[in-house]
Amino acid sequence: MLYTKEKIEELQHRWTTPKGKKLIKIIKNSRCYLSPVLFKEKIRNFPGINDKELEDEIDLRGINLSGFDFRVPIQEDDGEYTENLAILSNIHFEGAILKHCNFQDGKIHDCVFENTDLTHAEFKNATLNNCGFQEADCAGMNLNGAKLISCSFVDTIIKDLTNSTTIVDQKTTFGKELKSEKEENFHFASIEYKQIKEMYKNSSLHDLADHFHYKEMRSKRKIVSVAHPLRWINFIFGDLLCKYGTSFIRVMIASGLVMILCALLYTINSSLLFHNEPLNYHSFWNSLYFSIVTFTTLGYGDYHAIGAMRFVAAFESFIGAALMALFTVIVARNIIRE
Repeated sequence: MLYTKEKIEELQHRWTTPKGKKLIKIIKNSRCYLSPVLFKEKIRNFPGINDKELEDEIDLRGINLSGFDFRVPIQEDDGEYTENLAILSNIHFEGAILKHCNFQDGKIHDCVFENTDLTHAEFKNATLNNCGFQEADCAGMNLNGAKLISCSFVDTIIKDLTNSTTIVDQKTTFGKELKSEKEENFHFASIEYKQIKEMYKNSSLHDLADHFHYKEMRSKRKIVSVAHPLRWINFIFGDLLCKYGTSFIRVMIASGLVMILCALLYTINSSLLFHNEPLNYHSFWNSLYFSIVTFTTLGYGDYHAIGAMRFVAAFESFIGAALMALFTVIVARNIIRE
């Protein structure tokens, strides 16, 4: 659940009392958060510890553990090898300050990091399963080699992530809009959408990568003033025409509209000859046939335009060649990447 600002301040304040500071030292030294039973024993009678929403989970809400190393030595079965891992489960960190903390190589599941300060935290090679980061500050966080499974990053600050080899699954969500886009900071929004796109590309989830590529390009467009003509050119030829290179369906629709529009012009102007002979009746279907042949640059030669419509036909042929090339590129890209 998302807490109000007042509730978060209340949760943070309890750790600044003499008892709270003493408990922080106990938590760091004993690592009692690894066991719900041991944690309850160490932290009994502490304000908020018995809140109903926590049930049997561990309450570290509002705590300041900046720079703390959550890793503990784990010994292999044969006893010959020890590895440092962060093993965390069912811990509530809402409103906590965890700047520069080390969760490297962690196995972290069912933890709540809502409204948490995780700036420059280390999650390299960690596996995060069913964790919530809503409204957290994750700026500068290292997610290289991390796996994100069923995690939520709604309204999270995610600028300057290190995520070149991060893997995500389809259930991980970043919300309909990033926080930076809601605040109309479109420059940072475009950077963050690009970071998310790269994560989905690493995970071979190309449809989702395309979705965030579209959002990235749309954010870049919004950086430009509404009154600037480049913004509208970008909108028409980038967004409407092909969804920034991700939708061949839009190219097909645009092609169909061009052919129908030109066919109407040929019909209205009665501007076609059939084998160099005037037509007694200029039907729309004959004009559509000529428009298709012209658009696709087949040029059978049975019909041809006369008068000013010759220039329309030449322009249609140019547009057709360009749109067919664009269609081919998008389809080939979709096939190759699979």
